[in-house]
Amino acid sequence: MAKGSAAASRNLVAARVVYGAAWLACLALYWGGLATGALGGGGIMGYTLLALYVVLPAAGFVSSLLIGRTAYLGRWRVAAAPAIAIFFGLFIKATFGLSNMLGLTNIADDGLFALVLGLVPAAIGLAIGWATARRSVVGSQ
Repeated sequence: MAKGSAAASRNLVAARVVYGAAWLACLALYWGGLATGALGGGGIMGYTLLALYVVLPAAGFVSSLLIGRTAYLGRWRVAAAPAIAIFFGLFIKATFGLSNMLGLTNIADDGLFALVLGLVPAAIGLAIGWATARRSVVGSQ
């Protein structure tokens, strides 16, 4: 049992590192790009496509997949998808919302769509992780 809980603990640490590193890297890229002027013109559109539609959803999917495979969390695993969706919304507020408030940019905010955009890949990853964890537990008995 200790061997299984060590692997589960590694999954939880890896899930936090994956999403946290992607979140912080995208945040640093945004503010660094604004500070250097690299996100002027079409750069902000490319950043939006890369960060909000590729990197963060992929990181949410992978993190949820890892959390879904942690069987000892039981039904608490379901909290991963809404948590990732909330962090996705917070990311938009920490970038676009804050820069709008400071008068640096004039970018439309996504609102509730941001939560859905963060929730869907996380929920899919969680479901796949949960299914594969359940299959491996059933197969080992």
